[in-house]
Amino acid sequence: MPQMVFLNFPQRFRCRMHPVPPSPGFYKEPLHGHSASDQTAEAVLPRNFNGPRSPVPGLLNGKPFTSGSGSYDVKDPHDSSKVIHSVSSITVDDVPKVVDVAHKAFKSWKKSSVVERRNIFNKAAMILRERLMEFAQNEHEETTSTVGWAAFDHTLAVESIEEVAAAASNALRGEVATTESHQRAYINRCPFGVVLGIAPWNAPATLSQRAVLQPIMAGNTAILKTSEMSPRTHMYLAEIMQQAGLPDGVLTIVHVAPKDAPAVTEALIAHDAVMKVNFTGSTRVGQIVAQTCGKYLKPVVLELGGKAPAIVCEDANLEHAANAVKFGGLFHSGQICMATQTAIVHEAVADKFLALLTANYPKASNDKDAVLRGLFTETSAKRVKEAIEDAVSKGAQIIAGENKLEGNVIQPCLLKGVTEDMRIYREEMFAPVFSVLTFKDDEKAIFYANDHEYGLAASVFTSDIDRGLRIADEIDSGMVHINGATVHDHPQIPHGGVKRSGFGRFNGIEGIREFTHLKSVTVNFPHASYPAPSS
Repeated sequence: MPQMVFLNFPQRFRCRMHPVPPSPGFYKEPLHGHSASDQTAEAVLPRNFNGPRSPVPGLLNGKPFTSGSGSYDVKDPHDSSKVIHSVSSITVDDVPKVVDVAHKAFKSWKKSSVVERRNIFNKAAMILRERLMEFAQNEHEETTSTVGWAAFDHTLAVESIEEVAAAASNALRGEVATTESHQRAYINRCPFGVVLGIAPWNAPATLSQRAVLQPIMAGNTAILKTSEMSPRTHMYLAEIMQQAGLPDGVLTIVHVAPKDAPAVTEALIAHDAVMKVNFTGSTRVGQIVAQTCGKYLKPVVLELGGKAPAIVCEDANLEHAANAVKFGGLFHSGQICMATQTAIVHEAVADKFLALLTANYPKASNDKDAVLRGLFTETSAKRVKEAIEDAVSKGAQIIAGENKLEGNVIQPCLLKGVTEDMRIYREEMFAPVFSVLTFKDDEKAIFYANDHEYGLAASVFTSDIDRGLRIADEIDSGMVHINGATVHDHPQIPHGGVKRSGFGRFNGIEGIREFTHLKSVTVNFPHASYPAPSS
C-alpha cells in the first residue's frame, strides 16, 4: 500500500487515502426512474474503472444524454498520447433543447418545499458518503489529483451538501415589514429561474456541486457545464442526485469540447431563460464570462484566481506556521485558488522559520501513488518554469526544491530574494512554487500582502490575537485566517474574494441567498383615497 503524506490537514479529512477498487455495483445500477432495459452499455454512466465507460454522457431530463452534436477525447494529463475516454458533448445547436428542459422543470421545482429539497439533499449526501472512495478513485484516474486530495475533495463535497440542507430554512426565510399604518409588506426570497454553473477540474467534486446545488436548494433549476478535463468525475452529481430522487430536469449536466467552449458558453448565457451565472476558474476566463454576462445583462458570481499571502510575525508559533505554510503552498501541487503564494516573515525569525519550512521538502512525480503529481497541462508547467527562471535571472535564490520540469511535472520550489520586478512577485503560480519575503514592521507586511491584483485568501500567524485582527482588517481579501492555513473552505463560512479574485459568495446561508432575488409584496388595508388627478 502506498504511503500518503497528509501534511497535517484536519482530522475530519483523514479518510482512507489508499486506492480502493470500486464495488461490483459501481455505476451498474440504472439511473433513478429508468430501467436497465432502456439504457445501452454505451449510454449509461461509466460502469466501472475497468469496463465500458466511453463515451461519457451528459444528463438531460433525468436520462444519460449522448445525442449531443459534438464529441472530444480526454487525455491522460501525464501522458498526452493516451486517451482515457471519449466524451459526448454539445454544440451551439443543442443549447435551445438543453435550456428548455431546465426551464420547464423550474415551473414545478420552484413550488417544492424546503423540506422536500432537504430530504433529497440529505439522501444524496448519504449516498456520496457511503461511496466516497469509489468516486475519489474516479477523480484520481481522470485528473492529476492524488488519492488523498480526491478524498479530501469528496469529503468536503459531502459536508457542503449537508450544510446547504441544514441552512436552507434560515436562508430562505422571508421578512415582514410594517411600512405604514394601513400597509404590511412581505419581503420574499425568490429563485431566479435557470442558473448556469461553470465548474473547474481542480476540485471537481466540491466545486461542481456548489455550482448547481446551492442554486437548486434556492428553488432554481441548474445547468452544469463541466470542465473538459474532468467530465466523468463531474458526472458523480448525476449519480447521487438522481438516486436521491431529484426530479427530472432540475439538474442538467453538459460537456463541451474545448474548441466549442467560447460559442456554447455565450449561447447558454445569452438564452432568455438563463437568469444567473456562476463561474469558478482563472481570472482571465472569468473576465470573459463577466463581459459576456454584462453584454446580456445577466448577474454573475465569480470565484477566480488568488495570490494568497501568509504573514508570520516574530511571536508566532513557528513550527505551526511552517507546517501551515507548507501545507498551503504544496497541497495538490499548489493547484488551489487559495494556495499560499508568498510567506511574509518577520526578519527576526526568518532563519529559524526557513529551517523548519525547508526540512523534508517533497518531490513531485507522475507516479499515480506520488504525494505530489504533475500540473494539469504541460503548458502550465512551462509557464511556471519560465517564471522561476525570470526570478533567478534577476537575483532570486532557490532555497528548497529545484527548477526542474519533465512533461507536466514541475518540482516544488521555494525562492527568496524575490523583488517587485519579478513575475513570481505578482503572478498566480498555480503550482508548488512560492516565495519568502521578510519585513521589519507590520505596515510593510501589510503592503506586501496587498501588492497584487488578487484578494481571495490570506493568513496571519501571531500569538497576539488583537494584533492578528488588526492586520486582518488591513488585508484586502475575502478571507483571512489567523493562525490557520490559507487553504480553507468550510461549508458554513461564506467563500469568495475581492479585487480580481471575483465577487459574490458560495457556501451556507449566503451561498443559497446568492441565488435568490428579493420580491416585495404589499397588502393594503382600507385607507384614504389617492390624490388621483381629476377634471
